[in-house]
Parts: sequence; C-alpha cells; structure tokens
Amino acid sequence: MNFDRLQLRHLRCLAAVGQERNLVRAASALALTQPAVSKTMAELEDIVGRQLLVRRRRGVDLTAAGEVLLRHAVATLRSLREGVSLALDEAEGQQLRVAVGALPNMAAGVLPEAIALLVGEHPQLRVRVVSGTNAQLMAQLRQGEIDLVVGRLAQPAALVDLSFQQLYSEPLLLVARPAHPLAGKPQPPVAALAAYPLVVPLQGTLVRDTADAFLYARGNALPGAVVEATDNSFILSLLARTDAIWFAPKGAADGALAQGSLVRIDVDTRATDGPVGITWRRVGEPGDGARRLAEAIERVVRRRARAA
Repeated sequence: MNFDRLQLRHLRCLAAVGQERNLVRAASALALTQPAVSKTMAELEDIVGRQLLVRRRRGVDLTAAGEVLLRHAVATLRSLREGVSLALDEAEGQQLRVAVGALPNMAAGVLPEAIALLVGEHPQLRVRVVSGTNAQLMAQLRQGEIDLVVGRLAQPAALVDLSFQQLYSEPLLLVARPAHPLAGKPQPPVAALAAYPLVVPLQGTLVRDTADAFLYARGNALPGAVVEATDNSFILSLLARTDAIWFAPKGAADGALAQGSLVRIDVDTRATDGPVGITWRRVGEPGDGARRLAEAIERVVRRRARAA
C-alpha cells in the first residue's frame, strides 16, 4: 500500500459510498459526478491493492476489505473534523467530550441519570450515546469510535484486549403488562411461559445465552412465538398490545416497573444474575470526558444502592 498517494478525498468518497451503497447517490452527496466517484474509488482500490466494491444491478456492496477500511475511514474523518474544530475554536476546545456505548440495561436508567449529573456540572458537555449489541459496541470500542461501554459483561472471548470494571450485579426478569393472565399469580411454573410469546435479546449475546440456559435447565425450550429485540421503546409498545412476556435485564425494565406499566411474573430468576459495569480499552488512558462520565455513573450506582 502506498500511503503517499492516499488523500482525504479518497476517504470522503469511501464514506459516502459506504453510506449510500449507490454511486449516483454518493456522487450527489459529494457534489460530484458519478464518473468522478467511480474514478476516485478505482484509485483507492489501486492504492490499497484490494477490491473494495462489488457492483450490483441496483447499487454496490463493499467487500470485506472495503468494510474494514470504511470503519477506519469514518473514524479518521471524525477525528480530523473534531481536531480542526478544537484548533479553530478555543471555547469548543474547553468542552468535555465523551462517546459511550450503552447496552439496554444501563441506557434505560443509570446512564441518563449520570449524564444529567454531568450536564449540571459541565454545561459545555458534548456526549454521544451509541446503542447496539455487546459485540457491535466492543468492536467500536476497540477501534476508538467510542470511549467506553456500559452494561452487562461481554463474552469472555471479547475481552482479550479490554478490561471490565464491575459496578453491581443484576438478574434477568420476566415482565409483562399488568393485565397479563400470569400477572399476580404466585409462582407459576416455568412451563406456563410457553403459552405466550417471549421477547428475548438477540441470539449470540451473553444475555440471550443466559436466558436460554435458564429455560433449558428447567426442561423448557423457547416457545413457538419468539421476538428477538433490544430496543426498549419497541418492546414496551409490543408488551402493551399483547400478552408477550419480556425476559429483560433488570435495569432495562426498572423504569416501567416503577411506573406500573409493567409487572413482574413471579418466577424466581436469581440464577440469571450477572455482572454489570464499564468496559474500557486496555491500551491508552481514557480521556477526561470518559473518566468524568465513569465517575458520575459510579455516583449514581452508589446512590441507588443506598436507597435500595
């Protein structure tokens, strides 16, 4: 690869093509012609020595090499843009900045409370909250796109070059709308869950593995109707309309339980208890914004523990 030939326009072009997956739309976004975009992408492929695009009837796809380069190109463009802003605007240079990956159990309660504390102390705060699965967020953490991840512990294999700071432990809960047939029934058998749709985390996540292990250990498989989801707003809307039961991380359901829009199904799920905390990169020191957000999260956790 000849880095001397690599220019900013190549990265901007790749970012636009990766976003649009269409050369004509990418050209429009860049205020260029489609032949100019094609030429720039051909130059980039020649520079890296790899095919980056696969042309389809209705657009283009990125090859595996193209996807890898796209992630780093976007991160480079973002860092460069922020660096220029800091250099040109002294006031903006004093802003506290942090990008945090949030899993559902922290995104629903602890994290908003911590950010509210930080906003009160730092009016110039710039915070970016990124949602996704554990695997997606860990990948972004490694690449430097986010500064820390808050939520349940990731798969051990995902922590080879990362470190985990445990804050507390929490179980998964079985929750449903107040009018659910199992609501208020003392200790219904786990087998009774099979009669209702079950909302579970995405397959391949540690939380999903925990939910599956809980059911299988009690002689139950997943019911016929299963909804895999992590978006809390979607799940809450679904539960309000159906007799579905949500196998939820406690932190993700706490708010709705406190408001009375959800109730617990009286099934003992203590066996699903798992560690919750902050995941960091092992290499390099976290920025001031990341450290201060972590401190705010710890304060919120301590305050909640005292109130419990």
